[in-house]
Amino acid sequence: MRIPHPATPASRAGLRQTDGVSPRGRFLVLEGIDGSGKTEQTRRLAAWLEQRGHRVVSTREPTDGAFGRRYRAWARGEFEATPDQVLEMFLADRREHLATVVLPALSRGDVVVCDRYKHSTLAYQAAQGLDRARLRALFDTPEFPEPDLVLWLRVPIPVALSRMGANATERFERADFLAWVDAEYARLGLDEIDASAPPDAVERAIRNRVESL
Repeated sequence: MRIPHPATPASRAGLRQTDGVSPRGRFLVLEGIDGSGKTEQTRRLAAWLEQRGHRVVSTREPTDGAFGRRYRAWARGEFEATPDQVLEMFLADRREHLATVVLPALSRGDVVVCDRYKHSTLAYQAAQGLDRARLRALFDTPEFPEPDLVLWLRVPIPVALSRMGANATERFERADFLAWVDAEYARLGLDEIDASAPPDAVERAIRNRVESL
């Protein structure tokens, strides 16, 4: 089953069980800046897992729920908000997403493939100037469970901007800011995929990471 879009660092730890939840599904996350190809690779990974017989929930953050829509309105410049207010939008959206999509799927034993999760917030909000230690402490709690695998699709900034083209209209979609976000992602020590390669090569690299587990 695939749910349409509704809406870090244990990335190298592999797939694992969570205490008190049996059976537990698997929570896989693709991270990266805008233009890295996450959305396409999320779709491909979910389809491949389904072909292998897994029940899959494909989802994303921000979601298409009320809080996610409000964030996107801000990102398009429709209203102003402080970095702390933007963070609160993400927190509200993530709590709802976990409660209504991710955790129920994991409790059923499904595989959740998510386009962005808390590592995006760590990178983007730190690039906005929020304190890194504060952000880490916020997310290092049982309320926000660690994924079983996080893959960072890293791409050079000029390549990302070229891919976005005329679609690069949101506040974060500019070269200087994306460079700061890339640097923040690099601090997180995630498992890195060269996303500047052709999509089929990126897909194979992702499959290899997942299959090896």
